[in-house]
Amino acid sequence: MRYKLPMLVLILAVFMPVAQAAQAQTEHNGISTNEVLERRTLLRETHSDGLILLMANGTEKAMEQPAWIQAPSFQYFTLLDDVPGAILLIDAPRNQSILFAPEAPRSFGVPIPALDILADEEFATRSAVDAVLPIDRMLPYIENRLNAGVSTLYLDEPRREPPRQSPSDMLSVSGIHRLWKQSLMQALPTAQFKSVASTISSIRWTKSPAESAILTKNGGHSAQALKAGMSAIEAGTTQRKAEAAVVSACLTDGAEGPSFWPWVMGGPNAHMGRLVRSFFDPSNMNREYQAGELVRVDVGCMSMGYGGDVGRTVPVSGLFNDQQRQIWDLLVIGYQSGIDAMQDGVSIEAVRAASRKAILSEGQASEALAQLAEIMVAPDGVDWHLHGVGIESGETPGETVLRTGTVLAYEPMFVWMDDAFYLEDMWLVTPSGTTLLTPGLPTSSQEIESFLSISNR
Repeated sequence: MRYKLPMLVLILAVFMPVAQAAQAQTEHNGISTNEVLERRTLLRETHSDGLILLMANGTEKAMEQPAWIQAPSFQYFTLLDDVPGAILLIDAPRNQSILFAPEAPRSFGVPIPALDILADEEFATRSAVDAVLPIDRMLPYIENRLNAGVSTLYLDEPRREPPRQSPSDMLSVSGIHRLWKQSLMQALPTAQFKSVASTISSIRWTKSPAESAILTKNGGHSAQALKAGMSAIEAGTTQRKAEAAVVSACLTDGAEGPSFWPWVMGGPNAHMGRLVRSFFDPSNMNREYQAGELVRVDVGCMSMGYGGDVGRTVPVSGLFNDQQRQIWDLLVIGYQSGIDAMQDGVSIEAVRAASRKAILSEGQASEALAQLAEIMVAPDGVDWHLHGVGIESGETPGETVLRTGTVLAYEPMFVWMDDAFYLEDMWLVTPSGTTLLTPGLPTSSQEIESFLSISNR
């Protein structure tokens, strides 16, 4: 690795006030380093007693991935979406940020010198850190701080815990966050380890105007991809054909690829228990769509380091049957009432309550509707799921209430007999309501049937 500053200068920089290089404002995808410094300030103020360690993604992309994807928390607090293997250390008591840089990575056995991290003023400015040091200096630095009385190390956690892939009385052999913690615990036995994940989720819950602009673009890309996936569905064709249409639409519309591999699951595969099996199935649960069944189309496109997420339910035959139409339109009524309730300061539970209330109210129209409405609002009825959208297409809600700037996906799910129903859009919360970020999509049963008749029937 190349270091352009003398090592003595680098070491001294760690103990100086914020470096001049980190003061100059730069931008990446419209997000400024000043914004990143504000994010770190919130993190430091909440965890002022310790050291916060955030990892970059240290592995090359899988051959099947459309592009390499940076670790979300590292990217969020550095803007470095193209730097593998580095560690950001935020020293809260000292009010300093240090980037520990590894050797340039190798792929196919070939070193990639273009990915050397340069310890110079330009790179320090770009990443808004006070110093860039070789990664071998990380442990001595931490040990020095532990000896000085800073005893707590704060680490991030994954949104979903991966399998251990080892007996319970052995160290885990899978899960990068788990492996990282195990390694640190072995190297630093006197340190105390705590999670910083909930604080990060809280900070990420409210998007800046620059982030909202990126997500607005991704919402548009994702809407186009959804329409492409819907248009590819017909009896006798395969799920893989619809998946290919979604991925192609993301790229054609200007995104960098899908933010997650498309879920275009039909019939029994649209039920959540079978749907998640696709993560461990070599064919991704591929099958032919059958006339009369419904398809869950859940897709998103990524660009500029951020994701997207949107979805609909599609009748393979192009038309809902009477019961499917009745359920779907009830779901849409509840969904829209939840959206209408959204604004700054409204709780997530209040949104769900508004959706349930609207369904019960609509059910008063007839005895048959009333019975169906009662089933849909029961505790095991519609799952009124809501999550954030940002650097990850699915982010854990950082608070129990909505804030101006929150970007979310509201995605009710309901299973009735053989059918699974699914609806989702991206919304930006404003002081008085919401702005739709996935525009131009059919929603009611009549709109969906009309779209399908025009697009491919």
